[in-house]
Amino acid sequence: MDTYEHDVHCIFRRTGTTGFVIFERDGLLLRWRDPSSHLTLGDIDEDFVDMLRQLRNLNVRFGFISDRRGMDAWSYGRSEFAAVTRVLDELLSVREAIPDFWMAWDSLSRAGTEVRHQDDQRPRPDGGMIQRATQWYDVDSRNAVFVGNSSRGIQAAKQAKIPGISYSACRNDKATEIQRLGDTIERMLRQGHRPTA
Repeated sequence: MDTYEHDVHCIFRRTGTTGFVIFERDGLLLRWRDPSSHLTLGDIDEDFVDMLRQLRNLNVRFGFISDRRGMDAWSYGRSEFAAVTRVLDELLSVREAIPDFWMAWDSLSRAGTEVRHQDDQRPRPDGGMIQRATQWYDVDSRNAVFVGNSSRGIQAAKQAKIPGISYSACRNDKATEIQRLGDTIERMLRQGHRPTA
């Protein structure tokens, strides 16, 4: 680990050196539950962690972006986000899948300026945080990929001019689908451009 930067919302390291992948944390690393309830360590998707370990072995730079949700259902805020980030970071480190970064969607937003629905307390994703990460790592957008399970995240990647992969872990053969996701990421990073679809 060469460099480490930490602020209220973010952790940036320089662990990997190849490509750049931004994953949405919630729904990918941490499984969604319906109805929403407290998160537990059992909510970490082990198949997804295996894929992260493969990316780390390939020296791919990757990390996570999420809203500021904590471990408790409907808890949002800086301290809640920091607490769950510390736990997840340590768990992934032990599993040899340590991320290069953790970010919150609204890190660059000024308090009170986020536009949101009256019933939605979560920050709205925009391309600003994705651009911040690519600038910090000096990554060309052709060498970056965003993987998300929300339309808002995919839209934010589009704003940042980063190719996006829409992925939902709610599939029949999840292990096979996650392996396909890893293969797609590797192929996109090797090609250095968006796949033709």
